[in-house]
Amino acid sequence: TITINEKPVVTLNADKTSVCEGETITFTAISDVPGVTFEWTFNGTGTANDDEYTTADDLEAGEYIATVKATLGNCETVSEPVTITINEKPVVTLNADKTSVCEGETITFTAISDVPGVTFEWTFNGTGTANDDEYTTADDLEAGEYIATVKATLGNCETVSEPVTITINEKPV
Repeated sequence: TITINEKPVVTLNADKTSVCEGETITFTAISDVPGVTFEWTFNGTGTANDDEYTTADDLEAGEYIATVKATLGNCETVSEPVTITINEKPVVTLNADKTSVCEGETITFTAISDVPGVTFEWTFNGTGTANDDEYTTADDLEAGEYIATVKATLGNCETVSEPVTITINEKPV
């Protein structure tokens, strides 16, 4: 008697194909044949043996390829490859030319990013203000503390700077 085993069919799905650094992608293997086992390959390296595989959250920017092999007995099928993209997340530093001034004076903030093509969006004391790499406060701020942050955006990836607190001191009479 000759037994002919059914060759498994496998489909590979990804919940997303493009994310920012620090995010993950989950792949799911789907087969129409019961009893199939799976073996994942991510960027040329074997990884897991389950019907799902989630990437690490520390992948560097770049393209990666995933496949899954479905095995039933001595028959196996490898899925079509799925290419994913990890996009660079911009780094942004916020500098202030001064952090304490008297009423009537201004402070200029500068956003610095290590990634070309970044756009900036400023928030000063909770309100959106400017979209440039520099922001200068108004000269009519009342005495008190104010907080500035800047959001750097590159494609769909964004990073918000650490806040910088400034002090506007009462002008001596």
